Amino acid sequence: MFITGHVNPDADVIGSSLAIYLGIKKTFRDKKIDICFVEPPKINFNFIPSYNKILFTTKINKKFDLGIIMECSNISRAGNIIDISQLKRIIKIDHHFNNGDKKEIYDLDIVYPEYASCAEMVFDIFNRSNKVKFDNEIALCLYVGLVTDTGMFQWGNTNQFSFYTAMKLLSYGVDPYEVYKNIYRQRSYNSIILLGKVLSTLEVINLGKKYKVGIIFATNEMFETTNTTIKDTEDFVNYPMNVAGVNVGIFLKEQKDGTVRVSLRSDSINVEKIARLWSGGGHKFAAGATLNCTIEEAKREIVRTLKSMF
Repeated sequence: MFITGHVNPDADVIGSSLAIYLGIKKTFRDKKIDICFVEPPKINFNFIPSYNKILFTTKINKKFDLGIIMECSNISRAGNIIDISQLKRIIKIDHHFNNGDKKEIYDLDIVYPEYASCAEMVFDIFNRSNKVKFDNEIALCLYVGLVTDTGMFQWGNTNQFSFYTAMKLLSYGVDPYEVYKNIYRQRSYNSIILLGKVLSTLEVINLGKKYKVGIIFATNEMFETTNTTIKDTEDFVNYPMNVAGVNVGIFLKEQKDGTVRVSLRSDSINVEKIARLWSGGGHKFAAGATLNCTIEEAKREIVRTLKSMF
């Protein structure tokens, strides 16, 4: 069996994938499972059970009876780590709106945007199967995915099932504070200095009578002078949303190849639809895309697009 997920993996895809790995391993002990991603996540997830079982590699050459593709609206989002011809059967599990592949590719295409996280989907699948027995390790993996993809239960995708899932997972001994500490209290000194520089670029722009957008950016020069990388910018995009009246938060990150990675957040606008304009995607209120231009050009294009929409 083979398990993978999208490039630039986040806590939800890592935690959900590891929960599936552990669930199958503990239920069917003779099963051989390879869990692989093309690159490591931005945050150190060593505290998550069986994290050391993940192989980070750009290409897998083996063949498998079954492949589980996590949180990829299009299979190419897995970074071409494997060709579908190497997988006898394929299952996709995703909670994003954008379902880019033809369903014929998959033997089972499980896509439910109603869920706030893939972790909730995996919890529900396990819960309904009556075969996988929850324990502390599986619960911790899923709680990590749930708490991060709901923004610590603060984002608009949070619903009553999110809290129900959290309640059930906590009953297996998960410590919420330890999860919070391991994820949100691990910033380096240099990343805080970088944050100061990024926040100094904040600009608030009126889109009309109803909406305002807050934009921040990070240049390659900022990364160089603070000895940081894009990996140190986790959650920076949320800061513009703290400004009163701002409905859309945008964070532009200059990448070494000259492109600009755009992260979008909102509490009232479907930014996933906006990200799709540049072949991006994500959640309704949290999405991203990549533009092949400078930061100033990206800012002008995004603002012009938003003004035309609102």
